[in-house]
Amino acid sequence: MALATGGINYVAPPFAMRMASDLAVLPAFIAPRGSLLITDSDLDAEWLEHLNATFGFDVKAVKRHELRHLSNCRIMPWGWCLDMRRRLLKWGASRDSVPSKEEIYHLRGLSHRRISVLMHLRLQELLNRQLCPTPVELATTPEVMDFVARYRQSFIKTPWSSSGRGIYHTTDGTTPELEQWCNGALKRQGSVLCEVALDKVMDLAVEFYCENGKAATRGYSVFETDSHSQYHHSLVASSRVLKNKIEELYPEFDTVVNAVRQVLDELVAPHYTGWLGVDMLLFNNAQFTMHNAQSATNNAQFTMHNSQCTMSELQAGEASPHSPHGTHHNIVGINPCVELNLRPTMGAITSCLGDNILPHGTTATFTIEQRGSTSQPWQELPEPVLENKKLVAGALCLTTPSPTALYRAIVVVGSARN
Repeated sequence: MALATGGINYVAPPFAMRMASDLAVLPAFIAPRGSLLITDSDLDAEWLEHLNATFGFDVKAVKRHELRHLSNCRIMPWGWCLDMRRRLLKWGASRDSVPSKEEIYHLRGLSHRRISVLMHLRLQELLNRQLCPTPVELATTPEVMDFVARYRQSFIKTPWSSSGRGIYHTTDGTTPELEQWCNGALKRQGSVLCEVALDKVMDLAVEFYCENGKAATRGYSVFETDSHSQYHHSLVASSRVLKNKIEELYPEFDTVVNAVRQVLDELVAPHYTGWLGVDMLLFNNAQFTMHNAQSATNNAQFTMHNSQCTMSELQAGEASPHSPHGTHHNIVGINPCVELNLRPTMGAITSCLGDNILPHGTTATFTIEQRGSTSQPWQELPEPVLENKKLVAGALCLTTPSPTALYRAIVVVGSARN
């Protein structure tokens, strides 16, 4: 959301600020040993010590004013924007420890949803086939209405958004509400990305870490979203268990992941250091095959002038690439890049949870719960059972138990929560 505004004095919505405060210790679950977690809350610092003792972490709390006394440190916030840079410098962080304004502008360009179009095109070259319909970027409401009239079941997405916000799911063709939404989105952000809706089989993501110009696979995420594409909950298990679960449905998954990593090495890793999540989707491939010929004809009309685009064009916002559809005959198909997140994600958290706090073979559910007010009681959790610093049964609240918290993150072993 901060990237969408692009300003230096971004003010987050109250719910986002409250969520960030209540979930402040979650980065401890992805932090390397010896890391420092910035928090001015004594309750957070105490809970962090509890997590260290419970799971053998080595993450210490540090207050904001202490930043000025730290040197040779790498600061890794939950996503970079100009406002985050401004706040860190105000708190005393050295200029060497934060990206320059120009670097953040560059990251903002990489975070634009048209990066997914470029990734689709490059993956098609590497794999010598198209895995799913390629999104198209459109800049006028009539073009969007024409797209929706042709495909009806589709997703219209703003270039920058978060947690399912900025996504319009069309199910019955054009409507006055969609036209109004589209006018507002185009006025705010200049274009929208349009995608044919696919018959979803599984939501998943691959978690990478970029460093020294290379992207390394760090884990996998299998999760559920609601009808508005907003995150609901995740399956927590070891990386091996999650990968096996995905490969049972899509045996060529490893080939696709390797190709995605190669594209990230080319397009993103040279310009970015930190966690990166690539959301993907498994879908019923019969739908793609059935509409393949129609899609090739229809999508040609949405091609902007260039069939290829360079990274400089991507940064400048000038390119809207497209390519014709191919055919893939697996029963289950894959969308290899629904979106790309240049920040840690809940998938990064859950992939680390599965590898670090659960015994191999154990599965659990990760959920962010919300209550309406501090007078409303939390749903009672089953008592956690821990063996050798691993959660083997029951449930665990991962975030600081505070009487004023409205959000909490929990893990429940062997059970999904509605």
